[in-house]
Amino acid sequence: MIVKAKVNAETIKDLTDEQLDSLVYEKASQLDCGTFGEHFTHSAGHVLLCEIFATAVLDGEVHNGGFDQFFYQNARLLPFAMEGLKKIGAHAHAGLLARAMPVYEAHQQNFTSEDDDYERSPELDELDSEYYALPDSYSMRIRFVRDNIEKFFD
Repeated sequence: MIVKAKVNAETIKDLTDEQLDSLVYEKASQLDCGTFGEHFTHSAGHVLLCEIFATAVLDGEVHNGGFDQFFYQNARLLPFAMEGLKKIGAHAHAGLLARAMPVYEAHQQNFTSEDDDYERSPELDELDSEYYALPDSYSMRIRFVRDNIEKFFD
């Protein structure tokens, strides 16, 4: 059974970092997918939630398949990821994302809508390696969420 995620002072007070990260991710995923008929709105809380969600998606995708995978699967989250990285203090991550964007865009111009197979951009491999060498953004994200939890309340 799927349960609607509630992010408030009561639900987070005794959570571990992993549980808090999962709760925030689950709440954002539910809004992103419209699980309960609700979607992200332009409210400040929803925008912030989407930005934090996008940083987690970016980190997971890049660690799983590089910037190519993030862009191919979740390009719509790009502006949210960039803002989220800045807000959590992951400026080096944001800088790499900014450098990866034009490489990806140039690579995309070589494909048409008739192309069935997406090919990785080898030009992004070096940026992937630089990203892997950065400190993990997870702790920055958790610290930001804990310090700003009232902004995420339902």
